[in-house]
Amino acid sequence: MAKIKLLLVLMAAAFLVWMFQAIGWSEIFHHLALVGWYWPVILLPYLVVNLLDTASWYYCFEELPPRVSIRYLFFNRLAGEAVNVLTPMASLGGEPVKAMMLQKEGVSLTNATASLVISKGILVLSMTCYILLGLSLAPFLLQLSAAWLWVLVLASLVLGLSATGFVLVQRYGLCRLGMAILHRCKFVPRRLQDKEAALCRLDAQMSTFYRQHQRRFWWAFGFSLLGWLVHGVEVYIIFHLLGRPMELLTAICLDALATLISGLAFFIPGNLGVQDGGNILLTIGLQFGALLGATFSIIRRLREGFWLVVGLLFLAADR
Repeated sequence: MAKIKLLLVLMAAAFLVWMFQAIGWSEIFHHLALVGWYWPVILLPYLVVNLLDTASWYYCFEELPPRVSIRYLFFNRLAGEAVNVLTPMASLGGEPVKAMMLQKEGVSLTNATASLVISKGILVLSMTCYILLGLSLAPFLLQLSAAWLWVLVLASLVLGLSATGFVLVQRYGLCRLGMAILHRCKFVPRRLQDKEAALCRLDAQMSTFYRQHQRRFWWAFGFSLLGWLVHGVEVYIIFHLLGRPMELLTAICLDALATLISGLAFFIPGNLGVQDGGNILLTIGLQFGALLGATFSIIRRLREGFWLVVGLLFLAADR
């Protein structure tokens, strides 16, 4: 599996270089220079996104020790997301890292794990709503064939049903359901049997959250959805700095569909190649051209790299 993952990364990297080479490196660098001294401005929207996602995560906890502040959760989340980007584990590789860091600060493993599972479900649910918003705008803004639009609609519906199912299963007993299936199949590893009591406690905490803390759920969902909308604002700012301003709704449509396309490459670290190719195709569909799409994609990669380094530095310092 490690060799297959490495091969996928190399293929994606080769495709990415070929794509940028075909567009023209000199033209891309020329457009990057248009940003000038405004590079710090590009970093601000994602700072806001992370703050909103941290606030959403905060509402998923049952309780927190006084020393675990919003500031700590912010940097904890950055560290975990950095690991998520670098590992091909469907954005799950960094979740154990977050839980272990919280455990060092006095948060019980059950509480930390429950908050992460709940937060992940809410994140995907809010992302689905954001993608559906983008899809509702696509017929009016994008020059795509009806067949491609239906493919995007079906993909988003599958994502939406999966997210809704994941949240509902948490409410009614995710671990209990999984253990019941394993018992019926008569395949329950010894190590899992030893942890069955802990899994039941995890189930109980997640179920309690959805049944007794509905206001917390809506606060978490609202902050998460607002975070996705700020992603669209980031697109709006980038294209404005590149000298090709677009309407805010157009920016939201582009970003929402780019988010959907990126989700298809969850098994490739950083969605390498697929995310960038999707950005270029969407900018072509919006009649902004491949060159602006490539420049936009590189700017987002640089922004992603900056916050990834911040997360890794915090992870190293925490150890």
